[in-house]
Amino acid sequence: MLTHTNYSRTEIEAVIKLSPEKRYTYFIKRICDWELIWTLYEDDSIILNEGKNGELYMILFPFIDFASYYVTKTKEMSGSLCKSFELEEFLNTTLGNLQSHNINKALIFPVPNEFGLNVSVSKLIEDLNSAA
Repeated sequence: MLTHTNYSRTEIEAVIKLSPEKRYTYFIKRICDWELIWTLYEDDSIILNEGKNGELYMILFPFIDFASYYVTKTKEMSGSLCKSFELEEFLNTTLGNLQSHNINKALIFPVPNEFGLNVSVSKLIEDLNSAA
């Protein structure tokens, strides 16, 4: 299974310029195609983003290229690692573990100095099942 897409800088920059909604659609399709999902990791834990409302969000990406780009271009993420999960493992184990800690939201495909799309875990699962 491939874990690195080798996107060119031009391709990365074209995709990150898409709206959060279009990046979400891209994310869902690519996750289903490759059956991998990427997140950020530090100290053996998934890095979470805290929203203005105090809710915690897991941060998800379709490929290592985009996760790495986000880490290198976002000062507060410096030193974070990118970690992949097989989609089945993520859906069957990782999400359950996160939900047991009241983490029921995801920040999908954020880009430096912009937003990602905030979605509920139930919507994410529904959209992944619809696309599969």
